[in-house]
Amino acid sequence: MLLSGCSYQSVYGQSAREHVSVQVGQVLIPETLAAQAAASGVRSELAAAGRLATGAQFPRLVLDVLRVDELSRGIHVQSGQPRAAGMSIALTVRGRVFQAENQEARLDTGDVRRSVQLTGDSDPRVDSAAYDVALRSAAERAGRAVARIALGIPEANEEEP
Repeated sequence: MLLSGCSYQSVYGQSAREHVSVQVGQVLIPETLAAQAAASGVRSELAAAGRLATGAQFPRLVLDVLRVDELSRGIHVQSGQPRAAGMSIALTVRGRVFQAENQEARLDTGDVRRSVQLTGDSDPRVDSAAYDVALRSAAERAGRAVARIALGIPEANEEEP
């Protein structure tokens, strides 16, 4: 009896032997690099758990990239012009796990949001590169969170950018 374990099974996660493929679904933002980074985060997390399937077989986790939010984190005046001293970049994604074609989703993660803080710089070229790095980071973190939810691992959501 001691060796049989408690037979705990996650209500929301897949069974331990299922491998899940990943597909990008709707992308409602113009930054395609965010969709690629979010999908990479999902794949990395599933691979780390030994649950990533190759190809487009079922079960399949479909990742929708919904929204990017930018929020100023302070303003300073430089040469008489107000400029952002920093900003928060948040990406919102949603994952749905499908068991077969033309079926309802077996699991919907709901909106998952992850944010990254970015400090401002007076040179727009530097800001642009830093923005891309921050957006990729937020997207990868959001993708990893979606994968953990799909695996049945409790994951808190970030409400504020």
